[in-house]
Amino acid sequence: MIRIDDIQIKEDYYNLLIRLLIDKTGLNLNYYQRNFVEKRIKSRMIRVGCKTIETYYNYFLENSTETAKFLDCFNINYSVFFRNWEVFKNFEKILLYSLYISQNDIKSDLIPNPERQYRNNLSKNNKTRNIKSVIKSNINESLPHSSLYKKLWKYSEKKVNINIWSCPCANGEEPYSIAMILDNLKNQIPGFPFFRIIASDIDKDAIRKAKRGIYNEDSTKNVSKYYEKKYFTKIKKNFGSLYSLDDKIKNYVEFIEEDITNGHKLSLKYDIIFCRYLLIYINRRTREEFLDIIRNRLNFGGLLILGKTETLHNSQSELKLIDSYNRIYIKTR
Repeated sequence: MIRIDDIQIKEDYYNLLIRLLIDKTGLNLNYYQRNFVEKRIKSRMIRVGCKTIETYYNYFLENSTETAKFLDCFNINYSVFFRNWEVFKNFEKILLYSLYISQNDIKSDLIPNPERQYRNNLSKNNKTRNIKSVIKSNINESLPHSSLYKKLWKYSEKKVNINIWSCPCANGEEPYSIAMILDNLKNQIPGFPFFRIIASDIDKDAIRKAKRGIYNEDSTKNVSKYYEKKYFTKIKKNFGSLYSLDDKIKNYVEFIEEDITNGHKLSLKYDIIFCRYLLIYINRRTREEFLDIIRNRLNFGGLLILGKTETLHNSQSELKLIDSYNRIYIKTR
């Protein structure tokens, strides 16, 4: 069996293959880190039995189905509902803060169901840690001056509209998590503002799965008892269970197939952008170009929410960190 560490990458054929992949798949491969791209190529080489990159280059030329298969291999679709649930809890807190509404006046529980987490092979120590995690919030005085705040403060006006973008959205768990939080607040706060959620991803199969709205136990392991009962229907199967998402939540989200490193298809600007766990795959040289795409789509005073392991450099001075634990930024100018 071919091992990934045994595969040597010859630079001349690597460059030829990259040009071919860009042409055939439409992927903007120059944005991604070299190591990440190489691992995806090697994974396909092992799958099809190619020991050298030259062999795989010729294999790609000779097999018309390899384009779609490489795309499936390249895409990063790992996601779960309420991934890093503390992030979503602070997102909810920011919304309530902007509305001058106390958390105590709202029914909501985002703490994952400990029984579900235990069944999904989490250790007892992890289970305890997750339940007792401290929600850290460094929301400062800059937030009340944001356009988001001003929109929410005037929420009784019918014309208010909050635009939210989830990119990349993978199989839909993130935008649907956002939709559940907003629907829960909408049902309890009279005149809650209208919101529009756009979710985009390069993987058409992931989007197809997202639109279907049926998920396995692993995808839903972080869902609290409160949200599971409110928005999911459990379907028992011979080997575990599936969870069907309420149509009302599915109807809140508009899915778009696109490579966001090439730009965004819609002309919308957004009050909130979730762009989590993508920057870690983008190379340093083109990272700022990609961040400019995101920043230019964000309204003044809008929020950018990154993955908890991601951070911005000083070059993005328009984006001010307001929650260092959950990597939430606000656009200050």
